[in-house]
Amino acid sequence: MTASLIADVDDVLSTTRAVRRRLDLDRRVPDDVIEQCVELARQAPIAKNVEQCRFVAVRDPELRAGLAALYRRAGNEIVLPRMAAAAREAGKAAKPTAQQRRNMASAMHLTEQLDAVPLLVLAGTIAPPPDEVVGPDASEFYGSVLPTVWSFQLALRSRGLGSSLTSMHLHFADEVAALLDLPDAFTQIALLPVAYTVGTDFRPAERTLPLDAVLHFDRWATTS
Repeated sequence: MTASLIADVDDVLSTTRAVRRRLDLDRRVPDDVIEQCVELARQAPIAKNVEQCRFVAVRDPELRAGLAALYRRAGNEIVLPRMAAAAREAGKAAKPTAQQRRNMASAMHLTEQLDAVPLLVLAGTIAPPPDEVVGPDASEFYGSVLPTVWSFQLALRSRGLGSSLTSMHLHFADEVAALLDLPDAFTQIALLPVAYTVGTDFRPAERTLPLDAVLHFDRWATTS
Protein backbone atom coordinates (compact mmCIF):
# COMPACT_ATOMS: atom_id res chain seq x y z
CA MET A 1 0.00 0.00 0.00
CA THR A 2 1.44 3.35 -1.02
CA ALA A 3 1.92 6.25 1.35
CA SER A 4 -0.55 8.36 -0.61
CA LEU A 5 -3.22 5.67 -0.39
CA ILE A 6 -2.63 5.29 3.34
CA ALA A 7 -3.00 9.06 3.73
CA ASP A 8 -6.27 9.05 1.78
CA VAL A 9 -7.71 6.19 3.83
CA ASP A 10 -6.57 7.79 7.09
CA ASP A 11 -8.20 11.07 6.08
CA VAL A 12 -11.54 9.41 5.39
CA LEU A 13 -11.38 7.40 8.62
CA SER A 14 -10.45 10.38 10.78
CA THR A 15 -12.81 12.96 9.27
CA THR A 16 -16.05 11.04 8.78
CA ARG A 17 -18.16 13.07 11.16
CA ALA A 18 -21.78 12.88 12.23
CA VAL A 19 -22.88 15.67 9.89
CA ARG A 20 -26.03 17.51 10.90
CA ARG A 21 -25.62 21.25 10.36
CA ARG A 22 -23.60 21.13 7.15
CA LEU A 23 -25.93 19.06 4.98
CA ASP A 24 -26.75 20.70 1.64
CA LEU A 25 -30.54 20.63 1.62
CA ASP A 26 -30.83 21.96 -1.93
CA ARG A 27 -28.68 19.46 -3.82
CA ARG A 28 -30.20 16.21 -5.02
CA VAL A 29 -28.40 12.95 -4.23
CA PRO A 30 -28.22 10.78 -7.39
CA ASP A 31 -29.39 7.19 -7.14
CA ASP A 32 -26.20 5.85 -8.71
CA VAL A 33 -24.05 7.41 -5.98
CA ILE A 34 -26.08 5.63 -3.30
CA GLU A 35 -25.87 2.41 -5.29
CA GLN A 36 -22.07 2.71 -5.42
CA CYS A 37 -21.88 3.34 -1.66
CA VAL A 38 -24.11 0.38 -0.84
CA GLU A 39 -22.08 -1.89 -3.12
CA LEU A 40 -18.94 -0.87 -1.22
CA ALA A 41 -20.67 -1.28 2.13
CA ARG A 42 -21.59 -4.84 1.21
CA GLN A 43 -17.89 -5.70 1.41
CA ALA A 44 -17.92 -5.18 5.18
CA PRO A 45 -17.35 -8.27 7.33
CA ILE A 46 -20.54 -10.22 8.12
CA ALA A 47 -21.24 -13.21 10.35
CA LYS A 48 -21.15 -16.63 8.67
CA ASN A 49 -20.83 -14.87 5.31
CA VAL A 50 -24.63 -14.54 5.16
CA GLU A 51 -25.74 -11.15 3.83
CA GLN A 52 -28.74 -9.97 5.83
CA CYS A 53 -28.30 -6.19 6.03
CA ARG A 54 -30.83 -4.18 4.00
CA PHE A 55 -31.20 -0.49 3.10
CA VAL A 56 -34.30 1.53 2.24
CA ALA A 57 -33.39 4.84 0.56
CA VAL A 58 -36.29 7.24 1.00
CA ARG A 59 -36.47 9.97 -1.66
CA ASP A 60 -40.20 10.75 -1.80
CA PRO A 61 -40.92 14.13 -0.09
CA GLU A 62 -44.13 12.90 1.56
CA LEU A 63 -42.45 9.83 2.99
CA ARG A 64 -39.51 11.91 4.22
CA ALA A 65 -41.96 14.29 5.88
CA GLY A 66 -43.68 11.36 7.55
CA LEU A 67 -40.38 10.00 8.86
CA ALA A 68 -39.37 13.45 10.09
CA ALA A 69 -42.67 13.86 11.93
CA LEU A 70 -42.18 10.56 13.76
CA TYR A 71 -38.57 11.50 14.53
CA ARG A 72 -39.61 14.85 16.02
CA ARG A 73 -42.41 13.21 17.96
CA ALA A 74 -39.94 10.75 19.49
CA GLY A 75 -37.66 13.62 20.45
CA ASN A 76 -40.36 15.82 21.95
CA GLU A 77 -42.39 13.13 23.71
CA ILE A 78 -39.70 10.69 24.84
CA VAL A 79 -36.05 11.67 24.45
CA LEU A 80 -36.09 15.29 25.66
CA PRO A 81 -38.29 14.59 28.73
CA ARG A 82 -36.00 11.73 29.72
CA MET A 83 -32.93 13.94 29.37
CA ALA A 84 -34.55 16.68 31.42
CA ALA A 85 -35.51 14.21 34.15
CA ALA A 86 -31.99 12.77 34.26
CA ALA A 87 -30.50 16.25 34.52
CA ARG A 88 -32.83 17.18 37.39
CA GLU A 89 -32.00 13.98 39.25
CA ALA A 90 -28.27 14.44 38.89
CA GLY A 91 -28.35 18.16 39.63
CA LYS A 92 -25.21 20.18 38.97
CA ALA A 93 -23.20 17.03 38.38
CA ALA A 94 -25.00 16.67 35.05
CA LYS A 95 -24.00 20.10 33.77
CA PRO A 96 -23.06 19.50 30.12
CA THR A 97 -19.68 20.39 28.69
CA ALA A 98 -19.31 22.88 25.86
CA GLN A 99 -18.87 19.99 23.41
CA GLN A 100 -22.00 18.29 24.71
CA ARG A 101 -23.96 21.53 24.34
CA ARG A 102 -22.76 21.88 20.75
CA ASN A 103 -23.73 18.29 20.01
CA MET A 104 -27.18 18.80 21.49
CA ALA A 105 -27.71 21.97 19.46
CA SER A 106 -26.59 20.13 16.35
CA ALA A 107 -28.96 17.23 17.06
CA MET A 108 -31.86 19.61 17.59
CA HIS A 109 -31.03 21.37 14.33
CA LEU A 110 -31.20 18.06 12.49
CA THR A 111 -34.52 17.22 14.14
CA GLU A 112 -36.00 20.48 12.90
CA GLN A 113 -34.62 20.10 9.38
CA LEU A 114 -34.96 16.36 8.83
CA ASP A 115 -37.81 16.57 6.34
CA ALA A 116 -35.70 18.88 4.15
CA VAL A 117 -32.75 16.46 3.92
CA PRO A 118 -32.85 15.13 0.33
CA LEU A 119 -32.35 11.48 1.26
CA LEU A 120 -33.13 9.43 4.35
CA VAL A 121 -31.63 5.94 4.45
CA LEU A 122 -33.07 3.31 6.74
CA ALA A 123 -30.68 0.48 7.58
CA GLY A 124 -31.62 -2.80 9.16
CA THR A 125 -31.50 -6.56 8.91
CA ILE A 126 -33.67 -9.53 8.07
CA ALA A 127 -31.82 -11.67 10.62
CA PRO A 128 -33.98 -12.67 13.60
CA PRO A 129 -33.28 -10.48 16.66
CA PRO A 130 -31.40 -12.18 19.51
CA ASP A 131 -33.09 -12.97 22.80
CA GLU A 132 -30.12 -11.64 24.75
CA VAL A 133 -28.94 -8.05 25.14
CA VAL A 134 -25.27 -9.03 25.25
CA GLY A 135 -23.54 -12.22 24.29
CA PRO A 136 -22.49 -14.08 21.15
CA ASP A 137 -25.90 -13.95 19.45
CA ALA A 138 -26.28 -10.23 20.06
CA SER A 139 -22.73 -9.55 18.85
CA GLU A 140 -23.37 -11.57 15.70
CA PHE A 141 -26.66 -9.76 15.08
CA TYR A 142 -25.34 -6.21 15.37
CA GLY A 143 -21.90 -7.11 14.06
CA SER A 144 -23.44 -8.03 10.73
CA VAL A 145 -25.20 -4.68 10.39
CA LEU A 146 -23.22 -1.84 11.99
CA PRO A 147 -19.92 -2.44 10.12
CA THR A 148 -21.92 -2.36 6.87
CA VAL A 149 -23.58 0.89 7.91
CA TRP A 150 -20.23 2.42 8.85
CA SER A 151 -18.71 1.37 5.53
CA PHE A 152 -21.66 3.04 3.82
CA GLN A 153 -20.93 6.24 5.74
CA LEU A 154 -17.24 6.09 4.81
CA ALA A 155 -18.12 5.63 1.14
CA LEU A 156 -20.42 8.64 1.36
CA ARG A 157 -17.65 10.73 2.89
CA SER A 158 -15.20 9.81 0.13
CA ARG A 159 -17.73 11.14 -2.40
CA GLY A 160 -18.41 14.44 -0.67
CA LEU A 161 -21.57 13.42 1.17
CA GLY A 162 -22.29 13.51 4.87
CA SER A 163 -24.47 11.41 7.14
CA SER A 164 -25.34 10.81 10.76
CA LEU A 165 -26.33 7.51 12.36
CA THR A 166 -29.52 8.14 14.32
CA SER A 167 -31.93 5.85 16.16
CA MET A 168 -34.59 8.12 17.67
CA HIS A 169 -37.17 6.93 15.14
CA LEU A 170 -37.05 3.47 16.76
CA HIS A 171 -39.36 4.71 19.50
CA PHE A 172 -42.02 4.56 16.80
CA ALA A 173 -40.65 1.67 14.76
CA ASP A 174 -44.12 0.23 14.11
CA GLU A 175 -45.32 3.51 12.61
CA VAL A 176 -42.15 3.70 10.47
CA ALA A 177 -42.75 0.16 9.27
CA ALA A 178 -46.33 1.00 8.29
CA LEU A 179 -45.25 4.18 6.51
CA LEU A 180 -42.63 2.40 4.39
CA ASP A 181 -44.42 -0.95 3.97
CA LEU A 182 -41.60 -2.77 5.71
CA PRO A 183 -41.91 -6.54 6.03
CA ASP A 184 -42.30 -8.07 9.48
CA ALA A 185 -38.94 -9.84 9.07
CA PHE A 186 -37.07 -6.53 8.77
CA THR A 187 -35.58 -5.13 12.00
CA GLN A 188 -34.77 -1.44 11.86
CA ILE A 189 -31.36 -0.49 13.23
CA ALA A 190 -30.54 3.07 12.12
CA LEU A 191 -31.82 6.04 10.14
CA LEU A 192 -29.24 8.10 8.26
CA PRO A 193 -29.90 11.55 6.82
CA VAL A 194 -27.74 11.76 3.68
CA ALA A 195 -26.76 14.81 1.63
CA TYR A 196 -23.80 16.48 0.02
CA THR A 197 -21.95 18.58 2.58
CA VAL A 198 -21.45 22.31 2.65
CA GLY A 199 -17.66 22.21 2.30
CA THR A 200 -15.52 19.14 2.88
CA ASP A 201 -13.06 20.53 5.42
CA PHE A 202 -13.92 18.20 8.28
CA ARG A 203 -11.30 17.60 10.95
CA PRO A 204 -10.55 14.79 13.37
CA ALA A 205 -12.69 14.98 16.50
CA GLU A 206 -11.14 15.94 19.81
CA ARG A 207 -10.70 12.94 22.05
CA THR A 208 -9.67 13.80 25.60
CA LEU A 209 -8.57 10.41 26.97
CA PRO A 210 -4.92 9.40 26.67
CA LEU A 211 -4.27 6.39 24.44
CA ASP A 212 -3.24 4.18 27.35
CA ALA A 213 -6.69 4.65 28.87
CA VAL A 214 -8.23 3.18 25.73
CA LEU A 215 -5.68 0.60 24.61
CA HIS A 216 -4.44 -2.24 26.81
CA PHE A 217 -1.85 -4.86 25.84
CA ASP A 218 -2.12 -8.40 27.21
CA ARG A 219 -4.05 -7.46 30.38
CA TRP A 220 -6.20 -4.60 31.55
CA ALA A 221 -3.90 -2.00 33.06
CA THR A 222 -5.02 0.68 35.46
CA THR A 223 -3.79 4.10 34.34
CA SER A 224 -2.32 6.50 36.85
